[in-house]
Amino acid sequence: MTFKWKRQSDELARVVPKKNVDGFFRKSVILSPNEKGILIKDGEIKEVIESGKLSVGGLLRPGTISKDVDVALIDTSPKDMQWKCSKLWTADNQSLSCSGLLRFRVMETKRLFQMIFAYTIPDKQNERSLTVQDVYKRLESEVLTLVLEPEVRTENIENIYGNRELRMRLENELEMKLRSTLAMWGLEMLRYTVQWDLGSYGMVMEVANQFQTEEELAELKTLGEEGKYDRMGRESAAQVRATHVPMAVRTELTRQERLKEEQARLEVERLQQEADMREAREAIALKEQLHISKARGMRAELEVEQDMKDREHTRDIDYINTVTQVGGADVAKTISEGRELSRLSAQQLEALAKVKQSEVLAKEDKVTFMMNIEDRERADSYRRHELDTGLMGATISKNSSTIKRCFVCSSAVPIEASFCSQCGKKLE
Repeated sequence: MTFKWKRQSDELARVVPKKNVDGFFRKSVILSPNEKGILIKDGEIKEVIESGKLSVGGLLRPGTISKDVDVALIDTSPKDMQWKCSKLWTADNQSLSCSGLLRFRVMETKRLFQMIFAYTIPDKQNERSLTVQDVYKRLESEVLTLVLEPEVRTENIENIYGNRELRMRLENELEMKLRSTLAMWGLEMLRYTVQWDLGSYGMVMEVANQFQTEEELAELKTLGEEGKYDRMGRESAAQVRATHVPMAVRTELTRQERLKEEQARLEVERLQQEADMREAREAIALKEQLHISKARGMRAELEVEQDMKDREHTRDIDYINTVTQVGGADVAKTISEGRELSRLSAQQLEALAKVKQSEVLAKEDKVTFMMNIEDRERADSYRRHELDTGLMGATISKNSSTIKRCFVCSSAVPIEASFCSQCGKKLE
């Protein structure tokens, strides 16, 4: 009789006590493909059966297995688990979700056995059951939330939406964490998929795209209307140009002819100005050469004249020295003044004569002034002498023995004088 230990389709493992195994005479469990059986005694694994029949005792075989034993039955076939993380909030407070498929199977029965006793509790029949949902709950609390929420919270929704590298990094990190956690529980991950749901952001993008499309269509419609009126304007302009083309051609031809004439006139003026400038430069150069030649000639003349003057001066010096030695300095001075006067013109001689005459008149005036001063002084001296004589006469009249009178001018002189102080006569 086959013992049916699964009570749910997603059940992964179950621990059944010996008393709950069907059978009275023989208690055995026939293992189906992809199933393993573990015989547990006192909480320790005694035997692992990969396939076949697992006997746990019975009435016919009471002494082979102890009474208090448990049987752990494990399904090793691949299991698919749909996982989902909803309400993941980004840095800009946008909500998104992430879901996917996780396929795994049992690889190490001993580790799974430890997980059974660590994360399950016995039911009323003292049985322990581990389902895919139990595994999912542990993964959701220990892996999915702890990996995705902190990473998504640091990024903006736009970065997640358009950044494939960021998504790949998050998916790889989640895959590594899932693989390591499942391996710790004795499970092997066979397949792993991730699907991102951006929530309202996708709707916003869709609405924005629809709005942009409508705006572009409206803009294209407006551009079409503008193009229509633009074409009409070009057609009107073409008609106007067709009407005024001959006149415009004649005007343009006339303008071109005038332009050519003006350019020719300007070119002639330019050439004429260049010729004038060239002639002016040549004239200036010629004038400079003439000035240089004239300066050189004047310098040569001045040098010759100076040489002649030096020679003449040398002859004059020699002549003056000779005259000075023979006739004296006055003769030399007279001769020198005569030579100097001979070089002067009539106007210069007349002016010099007037200067000499004024000097002579000044000298005569000075002599006259000095003679007048001497006359006044002489008169004053006579007057003082008369006063002195009067005083001396008054003294002589009183029989003075120190004064005597000149017999010529009757001037009073001291008694011991030999000559008269007025007339100079010798006194007897």
